This record gives sequence, structure tokens and C-alpha cells, in this order.
Amino acid sequence: MDLVLKKNEEKVLPFVWIDGEEIDTRYKLTLEDDSNAHIVGVFFGTGEKTATFHTTVVHRGKRTKSLTSLRGVFFDKASFNNEGLIRIEKGATGSDGFFTSKILLFDDAIGRSIPSLEIDENDLKAGHASTVGRPDEEQLFYLRSRGLTEKEAQLLIISGFFEPVLQYFPEKDKKKILKQIQQKLKKRMT
Repeated sequence: MDLVLKKNEEKVLPFVWIDGEEIDTRYKLTLEDDSNAHIVGVFFGTGEKTATFHTTVVHRGKRTKSLTSLRGVFFDKASFNNEGLIRIEKGATGSDGFFTSKILLFDDAIGRSIPSLEIDENDLKAGHASTVGRPDEEQLFYLRSRGLTEKEAQLLIISGFFEPVLQYFPEKDKKKILKQIQQKLKKRMT
């Protein structure tokens, strides 16, 4: 999907994939002067499903701002593949771009997230952060020592894990997404 934000335009671009059909999605977003965009992604996969989600954000205009925030949880042999590029072109002074991706893996799930920056301007802010890993065993142990089963502890950790990106969704959508994820997790518990 290619999208251009015109001067002074602001958009939140949500993307939700909860154990659906395999996807290979590519976003290219170009920002003109004073535009502002936030790409928000929620991913949850089980079985052997694969989600591929690549983003390219091009800061073409002055004083543009972008934030890409992705969170994903994968179980079984599911996999996630992500590349996030922020390109700040010459003349895009005062631009601010940031990419963040956090992927939590259980069982034999596989995750890959590669952020990158291409910068042709000096007057800007840009950065990226990406983590792919397993749940903290000490957190799980602590929750189990308080009487929760391992699956209940996982449910609690995962619900909290998604909270930072769910805050960008309308309350109605946020509740619906959390409910879908919790139903999938509870199904795994039986």
C-alpha cells in the first residue's frame, strides 16, 4: 500500500493481524511538509502461520514526524518477518522519525525484525529500536509463585505487553482486540 500525506495532514494507520491467513504486507508512506503519521501494528500468531510486514516511511517534506510502533506475540512454529525503513531525504529539515518493534516468542516460534535508517539531511531526529526474544523466566516464576498457572501468567504478561500500542486505538477497538487475543490464549490453555 502506498500513501502520501499532504501538507499538515495527520494520520494514525492501525494494522491488526490476529491468527489470520498468512500475510505479506508492505506499506510505503511519504510525508510532505508538516505532516505527521503513526503506524501501529498488533500481531498475534499460532500454528505455522507467517506474518510479513514491511514498512518504508519517506520524509520528503520539512518538519515531518513519523512513529512506527509494532508489537507481536507468536506461539508454536508461527513466524514474523519485519523490515522497517525510515528514509529522510535531502531538504526534509526538522524531520523526526522513529521505528520500534517488539516481538515476544513462545515455543518454537521465529521472529525477525530489521530496522534501518537512510539519512540525507543533517537537521533531524531519527532512531530505531527492535527486540525479538522469549518471555522473562523470572517474571513467569514470580507470577507462578503467587498462585497463577503458567498459562495464566503468560496471559497476564501478554496482555500487558500489547498495552503500549493498544493505547493508540479507539477504546472500542482496543477492547475488541484484547478480547480476541485473550480468547486465543484461553483456547491454548485447554
